[in-house]
Amino acid sequence: MSPRLCAALASIAVFGTVTGGCGVSSSNRPSSPSANAAAATQPASSTQQSSSQPLDAAGTASVPPLFNALSPWNTQVATLPADPSSRAMLALAAQGGHGGGIYINSTSWTPTIATDQGGVPTKLFCRQVLCGSAASGLTGATIPPGINPDPRYDGWLTVINRAEGLAYDFWRARRQADGSISYQYVKRWNLNGPGFSKPASVNAKNAVAARGSGLPLFAGVILPGELRAGSINHTLAISIPAPASASYVPPASTTDGAGPGGSLPEGARIRLRASVHLGRLPGGDSRRNANIILTALRRYGAIVVDRSTVPTLYAQKDAVSGLLTGNELQGLRLSDFEVVRLPARLHEAPGGQAEEAGEAQAGGAVASATTGLNG
Repeated sequence: MSPRLCAALASIAVFGTVTGGCGVSSSNRPSSPSANAAAATQPASSTQQSSSQPLDAAGTASVPPLFNALSPWNTQVATLPADPSSRAMLALAAQGGHGGGIYINSTSWTPTIATDQGGVPTKLFCRQVLCGSAASGLTGATIPPGINPDPRYDGWLTVINRAEGLAYDFWRARRQADGSISYQYVKRWNLNGPGFSKPASVNAKNAVAARGSGLPLFAGVILPGELRAGSINHTLAISIPAPASASYVPPASTTDGAGPGGSLPEGARIRLRASVHLGRLPGGDSRRNANIILTALRRYGAIVVDRSTVPTLYAQKDAVSGLLTGNELQGLRLSDFEVVRLPARLHEAPGGQAEEAGEAQAGGAVASATTGLNG
Protein backbone atom coordinates (compact mmCIF):
# COMPACT_ATOMS: atom_id res chain seq x y z
CA MET A 1 0.00 0.00 0.00
CA SER A 2 1.26 3.49 -0.79
CA PRO A 3 2.38 5.78 2.06
CA ARG A 4 -0.15 8.35 0.78
CA LEU A 5 -3.06 5.95 1.30
CA CYS A 6 -1.67 4.72 4.61
CA ALA A 7 -1.52 8.26 6.01
CA ALA A 8 -4.98 9.06 4.73
CA LEU A 9 -6.46 6.09 6.54
CA ALA A 10 -4.68 7.12 9.71
CA SER A 11 -6.73 10.34 9.74
CA ILE A 12 -9.95 8.42 10.24
CA ALA A 13 -11.22 8.16 13.80
CA VAL A 14 -10.95 4.52 14.79
CA PHE A 15 -13.47 2.85 17.09
CA GLY A 16 -11.95 0.49 19.62
CA THR A 17 -8.31 -0.01 20.48
CA VAL A 18 -5.66 0.96 17.96
CA THR A 19 -3.50 -2.11 17.44
CA GLY A 20 -1.03 -2.26 14.60
CA GLY A 21 0.66 0.01 12.17
CA CYS A 22 -0.76 1.04 8.85
CA GLY A 23 0.40 -1.01 5.92
CA VAL A 24 1.16 -4.17 7.86
CA SER A 25 -1.86 -6.01 6.53
CA SER A 26 -4.09 -6.15 7.80
CA SER A 27 -36.73 12.44 -1.81
CA ASN A 28 -39.39 12.65 -3.42
CA ARG A 29 -37.38 10.05 -5.03
CA PRO A 30 -35.15 8.16 -2.61
CA SER A 31 -31.40 8.64 -2.70
CA SER A 32 -30.58 5.02 -3.57
CA PRO A 33 -31.05 3.09 -6.80
CA SER A 34 -34.54 1.69 -6.27
CA ALA A 35 -37.70 3.38 -5.14
CA ASN A 36 -39.33 0.47 -3.30
CA ALA A 37 -37.66 -1.39 -0.44
CA ALA A 38 -38.54 -5.03 0.01
CA ALA A 39 -39.00 -6.39 3.49
CA ALA A 40 -35.81 -7.70 5.02
CA THR A 41 -35.66 -11.45 5.33
CA GLN A 42 -34.12 -11.19 8.80
CA PRO A 43 -35.26 -8.62 11.38
CA ALA A 44 -32.84 -6.16 12.87
CA SER A 45 -31.93 -7.00 16.41
CA SER A 46 -30.18 -3.77 17.36
CA THR A 47 -30.54 -0.07 16.70
CA GLN A 48 -27.72 0.78 19.06
CA GLN A 49 -25.38 3.56 18.03
CA SER A 50 -21.62 3.34 18.43
CA SER A 51 -21.01 2.67 22.09
CA SER A 52 -17.30 3.44 22.30
CA GLN A 53 -15.47 6.73 21.98
CA PRO A 54 -13.48 7.17 18.75
CA LEU A 55 -9.73 7.18 19.08
CA ASP A 56 -8.03 9.42 16.55
CA ALA A 57 -5.09 7.58 15.05
CA ALA A 58 -3.82 10.62 13.16
CA GLY A 59 -0.66 12.37 14.27
CA THR A 60 0.07 15.98 13.55
CA ALA A 61 1.16 15.45 9.96
CA SER A 62 -0.84 16.83 7.06
CA VAL A 63 -3.38 14.33 5.80
CA PRO A 64 -2.91 13.27 2.16
CA PRO A 65 -6.01 12.43 0.11
CA LEU A 66 -7.78 9.19 -0.72
CA PHE A 67 -8.08 8.17 -4.37
CA ASN A 68 -5.50 8.97 -7.02
CA ALA A 69 -3.93 12.35 -7.66
CA LEU A 70 -6.11 13.04 -10.71
CA SER A 71 -9.35 12.32 -8.88
CA PRO A 72 -11.82 15.22 -8.68
CA TRP A 73 -11.70 14.61 -4.93
CA ASN A 74 -8.04 15.71 -4.94
CA THR A 75 -7.80 18.47 -7.55
CA GLN A 76 -8.01 22.17 -6.77
CA VAL A 77 -10.54 24.48 -8.40
CA ALA A 78 -9.55 27.95 -7.22
CA THR A 79 -8.31 29.06 -10.64
CA LEU A 80 -10.84 27.26 -12.86
CA PRO A 81 -13.40 29.36 -14.77
CA ALA A 82 -16.85 29.86 -13.30
CA ASP A 83 -19.96 28.72 -15.13
CA PRO A 84 -21.84 31.60 -16.81
CA SER A 85 -25.10 30.30 -15.33
CA SER A 86 -23.68 29.99 -11.83
CA ARG A 87 -25.98 32.46 -10.05
CA ALA A 88 -29.14 31.11 -11.66
CA MET A 89 -28.28 27.49 -10.86
CA LEU A 90 -27.47 28.26 -7.23
CA ALA A 91 -30.70 30.19 -6.79
CA LEU A 92 -32.72 27.25 -8.09
CA ALA A 93 -30.70 24.80 -5.98
CA ALA A 94 -31.79 26.59 -2.79
CA GLN A 95 -35.51 26.34 -3.57
CA GLY A 96 -37.67 24.28 -1.27
CA GLY A 97 -35.14 24.17 1.55
CA HIS A 98 -35.72 25.18 5.15
CA GLY A 99 -33.56 28.28 4.87
CA GLY A 100 -30.56 28.97 7.03
CA GLY A 101 -26.89 28.59 6.32
CA ILE A 102 -24.49 25.74 5.68
CA TYR A 103 -24.83 22.91 8.20
CA ILE A 104 -22.09 20.37 9.01
CA ASN A 105 -23.69 17.01 9.79
CA SER A 106 -21.76 14.69 12.08
CA THR A 107 -24.51 12.81 13.92
CA SER A 108 -27.27 11.59 11.61
CA TRP A 109 -27.22 11.45 7.79
CA THR A 110 -23.47 11.04 7.53
CA PRO A 111 -21.43 7.85 7.23
CA THR A 112 -19.92 5.76 9.98
CA ILE A 113 -16.38 5.00 8.79
CA ALA A 114 -14.40 2.03 10.10
CA THR A 115 -10.96 0.66 9.39
CA ASP A 116 -9.63 -2.67 10.59
CA GLN A 117 -7.64 -1.09 13.44
CA GLY A 118 -8.90 -2.58 16.69
CA GLY A 119 -11.20 -4.81 14.69
CA VAL A 120 -12.32 -8.40 15.06
CA PRO A 121 -13.47 -10.84 12.37
CA THR A 122 -17.10 -9.97 11.69
CA LYS A 123 -19.61 -11.92 9.62
CA LEU A 124 -21.33 -9.95 6.86
CA PHE A 125 -24.47 -11.07 5.05
CA CYS A 126 -27.08 -9.70 2.69
CA ARG A 127 -30.66 -9.69 3.97
CA GLN A 128 -32.15 -10.36 0.56
CA VAL A 129 -31.44 -12.29 -2.62
CA LEU A 130 -29.25 -9.65 -4.29
CA CYS A 131 -27.28 -6.80 -2.71
CA GLY A 132 -25.10 -5.61 -5.59
CA SER A 133 -22.21 -7.26 -7.41
CA ALA A 134 -19.75 -6.47 -4.58
CA ALA A 135 -21.75 -8.75 -2.26
CA SER A 136 -20.62 -11.82 -4.15
CA GLY A 137 -18.07 -13.62 -1.98
CA LEU A 138 -18.15 -10.92 0.70
CA THR A 139 -18.74 -12.97 3.83
CA GLY A 140 -16.79 -11.07 6.47
CA ALA A 141 -14.47 -8.21 7.36
CA THR A 142 -12.33 -7.02 10.26
CA ILE A 143 -14.48 -4.41 12.02
CA PRO A 144 -14.16 -2.89 15.52
CA PRO A 145 -16.88 -4.26 17.81
CA GLY A 146 -18.00 -0.73 18.77
CA ILE A 147 -19.19 0.00 15.24
CA ASN A 148 -22.98 -0.09 15.11
CA PRO A 149 -24.59 1.34 11.95
CA ASP A 150 -27.69 3.37 12.78
CA PRO A 151 -30.81 2.08 10.95
CA ARG A 152 -32.55 5.42 11.55
CA TYR A 153 -30.25 6.98 8.96
CA ASP A 154 -30.21 4.26 6.31
CA GLY A 155 -27.44 2.39 8.13
CA TRP A 156 -24.72 4.19 6.18
CA LEU A 157 -21.45 2.39 6.84
CA THR A 158 -18.05 2.46 5.14
CA VAL A 159 -15.56 -0.31 5.94
CA ILE A 160 -12.00 0.24 4.76
CA ASN A 161 -9.77 -2.74 4.01
CA ARG A 162 -6.25 -1.33 4.29
CA ALA A 163 -4.47 -4.45 3.12
CA GLU A 164 -6.39 -4.57 -0.16
CA GLY A 165 -6.75 -0.81 -0.70
CA LEU A 166 -10.53 -1.11 -0.93
CA ALA A 167 -13.53 0.47 0.73
CA TYR A 168 -17.04 -0.94 0.99
CA ASP A 169 -20.07 1.34 1.26
CA PHE A 170 -23.01 -0.41 2.91
CA TRP A 171 -26.63 0.71 2.78
CA ARG A 172 -29.13 -0.29 5.45
CA ALA A 173 -26.45 -2.02 7.48
CA ARG A 174 -27.21 -3.07 11.04
CA ARG A 175 -25.76 -5.17 13.86
CA GLN A 176 -27.45 -8.47 14.62
CA ALA A 177 -27.73 -10.08 18.05
CA ASP A 178 -24.87 -12.45 17.27
CA GLY A 179 -22.49 -9.58 16.41
CA SER A 180 -22.70 -10.01 12.65
CA ILE A 181 -23.63 -7.13 10.34
CA SER A 182 -26.39 -7.48 7.76
CA TYR A 183 -27.11 -5.08 4.92
CA GLN A 184 -29.24 -4.56 1.85
CA TYR A 185 -26.67 -3.16 -0.57
CA VAL A 186 -22.89 -2.83 -0.84
CA LYS A 187 -20.62 -1.02 -3.30
CA ARG A 188 -16.86 -1.61 -3.56
CA TRP A 189 -14.43 1.27 -4.22
CA ASN A 190 -10.74 1.15 -5.17
CA LEU A 191 -8.96 3.62 -2.88
CA ASN A 192 -6.29 4.21 -5.54
CA GLY A 193 -8.92 4.76 -8.24
CA PRO A 194 -10.70 7.93 -9.40
CA GLY A 195 -13.42 7.92 -6.73
CA PHE A 196 -16.36 7.71 -9.12
CA SER A 197 -18.04 5.31 -11.56
CA LYS A 198 -18.80 5.51 -15.26
CA PRO A 199 -22.14 7.22 -15.93
CA ALA A 200 -25.38 5.31 -16.28
CA SER A 201 -25.40 5.98 -20.01
CA VAL A 202 -22.22 3.88 -20.27
CA ASN A 203 -22.72 1.29 -17.52
CA ALA A 204 -26.14 1.57 -15.87
CA LYS A 205 -25.61 -1.34 -13.50
CA ASN A 206 -22.32 -0.12 -12.04
CA ALA A 207 -23.51 3.50 -11.84
CA VAL A 208 -25.62 2.61 -8.81
CA ALA A 209 -24.22 3.27 -5.32
CA ALA A 210 -25.36 3.92 -1.76
CA ARG A 211 -25.84 7.61 -2.66
CA GLY A 212 -28.34 8.71 -5.26
CA SER A 213 -25.56 10.46 -7.18
CA GLY A 214 -23.58 7.22 -7.46
CA LEU A 215 -20.68 8.75 -5.50
CA PRO A 216 -18.97 7.18 -2.45
CA LEU A 217 -20.43 7.72 1.01
CA PHE A 218 -17.01 8.45 2.51
CA ALA A 219 -15.64 10.73 -0.22
CA GLY A 220 -15.42 14.38 0.78
CA VAL A 221 -16.15 13.71 4.47
CA ILE A 222 -14.42 15.92 7.04
CA LEU A 223 -12.24 13.75 9.28
CA PRO A 224 -11.19 14.59 12.85
CA GLY A 225 -7.52 14.01 12.07
CA GLU A 226 -7.66 16.66 9.36
CA LEU A 227 -9.03 19.25 11.77
CA ARG A 228 -6.36 18.40 14.32
CA ALA A 229 -3.66 18.53 11.65
CA GLY A 230 -4.89 21.97 10.56
CA SER A 231 -5.74 21.36 6.89
CA ILE A 232 -8.19 19.59 4.63
CA ASN A 233 -6.46 18.67 1.39
CA HIS A 234 -9.36 17.35 -0.64
CA THR A 235 -12.71 18.32 -2.09
CA LEU A 236 -15.67 18.25 0.28
CA ALA A 237 -19.06 16.62 -0.29
CA ILE A 238 -22.17 18.80 -0.12
CA SER A 239 -25.89 18.16 -0.41
CA ILE A 240 -28.38 20.82 -1.47
CA PRO A 241 -32.17 21.23 -1.28
CA ALA A 242 -33.05 21.06 -4.97
CA PRO A 243 -30.51 19.42 -7.29
CA ALA A 244 -31.69 19.19 -10.88
CA SER A 245 -34.01 16.35 -11.78
CA ALA A 246 -33.15 13.93 -14.59
CA SER A 247 -29.69 15.37 -15.33
CA TYR A 248 -26.26 15.15 -13.74
CA VAL A 249 -22.61 15.73 -14.56
CA PRO A 250 -19.50 13.66 -13.87
CA PRO A 251 -18.20 12.62 -11.41
CA ALA A 252 -21.83 11.74 -10.53
CA SER A 253 -22.90 8.61 -12.38
CA THR A 254 -26.65 9.02 -11.87
CA THR A 255 -28.96 11.28 -9.87
CA ASP A 256 -31.80 11.39 -7.37
CA GLY A 257 -32.31 15.11 -7.93
CA ALA A 258 -35.88 16.38 -7.81
CA GLY A 259 -35.39 20.11 -8.36
CA PRO A 260 -36.00 22.34 -11.40
CA GLY A 261 -34.37 21.17 -14.60
CA GLY A 262 -32.09 24.21 -14.73
CA SER A 263 -30.87 23.79 -11.17
CA LEU A 264 -27.43 22.73 -10.07
CA PRO A 265 -26.98 19.06 -11.03
CA GLU A 266 -25.50 16.38 -8.84
CA GLY A 267 -21.82 16.00 -9.63
CA ALA A 268 -21.35 19.76 -10.02
CA ARG A 269 -18.45 21.45 -8.25
CA ILE A 270 -18.90 24.67 -6.37
CA ARG A 271 -16.34 26.81 -4.54
CA LEU A 272 -16.57 29.58 -2.00
CA ARG A 273 -16.06 32.93 -3.70
CA ALA A 274 -12.72 34.50 -2.78
CA SER A 275 -14.44 37.73 -1.74
CA VAL A 276 -16.66 36.03 0.85
CA HIS A 277 -15.63 36.19 4.50
CA LEU A 278 -17.79 35.23 7.42
CA GLY A 279 -18.58 38.27 9.48
CA ARG A 280 -19.28 36.21 12.55
CA LEU A 281 -17.38 33.11 13.53
CA PRO A 282 -17.43 31.10 16.74
CA GLY A 283 -14.51 31.43 19.13
CA GLY A 284 -11.78 29.04 20.20
CA ASP A 285 -11.31 25.71 18.46
CA SER A 286 -14.57 26.08 16.55
CA ARG A 287 -13.27 29.27 14.91
CA ARG A 288 -10.00 27.57 13.99
CA ASN A 289 -11.80 24.57 12.50
CA ALA A 290 -14.29 26.77 10.66
CA ASN A 291 -11.37 28.54 9.00
CA ILE A 292 -9.86 25.18 8.00
CA ILE A 293 -13.11 24.26 6.26
CA LEU A 294 -13.45 27.69 4.62
CA THR A 295 -9.95 27.34 3.18
CA ALA A 296 -10.82 23.93 1.73
CA LEU A 297 -14.02 25.31 0.21
CA ARG A 298 -12.05 28.05 -1.56
CA ARG A 299 -9.18 25.83 -2.67
CA TYR A 300 -10.87 22.50 -3.46
CA GLY A 301 -14.56 23.38 -3.38
CA ALA A 302 -17.33 20.85 -2.91
CA ILE A 303 -19.07 18.29 -5.12
CA VAL A 304 -22.87 17.98 -5.01
CA VAL A 305 -23.48 14.40 -3.87
CA ASP A 306 -27.04 14.34 -2.57
CA ARG A 307 -30.10 16.35 -1.59
CA SER A 308 -31.06 17.64 1.83
CA THR A 309 -33.40 20.12 3.44
CA VAL A 310 -30.54 22.61 4.02
CA PRO A 311 -27.13 22.86 2.31
CA THR A 312 -25.05 20.31 4.21
CA LEU A 313 -21.42 19.28 4.52
CA TYR A 314 -20.48 15.93 6.06
CA ALA A 315 -18.15 15.05 8.93
CA GLN A 316 -17.34 11.54 10.10
CA LYS A 317 -20.27 10.28 12.16
CA ASP A 318 -19.92 10.56 15.94
CA ALA A 319 -16.21 11.36 15.63
CA VAL A 320 -15.82 15.16 15.80
CA SER A 321 -17.30 15.93 19.20
CA GLY A 322 -15.36 18.82 20.69
CA LEU A 323 -14.12 19.82 17.23
CA LEU A 324 -17.34 20.84 15.46
CA THR A 325 -20.82 21.78 16.62
CA GLY A 326 -22.32 21.72 13.13
CA ASN A 327 -23.24 25.41 13.09
CA GLU A 328 -19.82 26.94 12.39
CA LEU A 329 -20.77 27.97 8.83
CA GLN A 330 -24.33 29.15 9.45
CA GLY A 331 -23.35 32.55 8.07
CA LEU A 332 -22.77 31.06 4.60
CA ARG A 333 -25.47 30.69 1.94
CA LEU A 334 -25.35 28.95 -1.43
CA SER A 335 -25.27 32.42 -2.98
CA ASP A 336 -21.78 32.84 -1.45
CA PHE A 337 -20.50 30.14 -3.79
CA GLU A 338 -19.92 29.96 -7.51
CA VAL A 339 -20.24 26.98 -9.83
CA VAL A 340 -17.13 25.75 -11.59
CA ARG A 341 -17.85 25.55 -15.31
CA LEU A 342 -19.98 22.45 -15.89
CA PRO A 343 -19.21 19.74 -18.41
CA ALA A 344 -22.09 18.70 -20.65
CA ARG A 345 -25.07 17.47 -18.66
CA LEU A 346 -25.96 13.80 -18.90
CA HIS A 347 -29.62 12.90 -18.89
CA GLU A 348 -31.40 9.91 -17.45
CA ALA A 349 -33.42 7.72 -19.75
CA PRO A 350 -37.20 7.86 -19.18
CA GLY A 351 -37.98 6.06 -15.95
CA GLY A 352 -34.43 6.40 -14.65
CA GLN A 353 -31.85 4.25 -16.40
CA ALA A 354 -29.69 3.69 -13.35
CA GLU A 355 -32.69 3.22 -11.11
CA GLU A 356 -34.00 0.43 -13.29
CA ALA A 357 -30.59 -1.20 -13.30
CA GLY A 358 -30.45 -0.95 -9.53
CA GLU A 359 -33.83 -2.59 -9.13
CA ALA A 360 -32.77 -5.47 -11.33
CA GLN A 361 -29.46 -5.75 -9.51
CA ALA A 362 -30.80 -5.60 -5.98
CA GLY A 363 -34.13 -7.31 -6.32
CA GLY A 364 -36.01 -4.03 -6.16
CA ALA A 365 -34.84 -3.44 -2.63
CA VAL A 366 -31.92 -1.04 -2.81
CA ALA A 367 -33.84 2.04 -1.75
CA SER A 368 -33.33 4.93 0.59
CA ALA A 369 -35.84 6.13 3.12
CA THR A 370 -34.27 9.57 3.40
CA THR A 371 -36.94 11.29 1.29
CA GLY A 372 -34.80 14.37 1.13
CA LEU A 373 -34.13 14.54 4.87
CA ASN A 374 -30.57 13.32 4.84
CA GLY A 375 -29.14 16.70 5.66
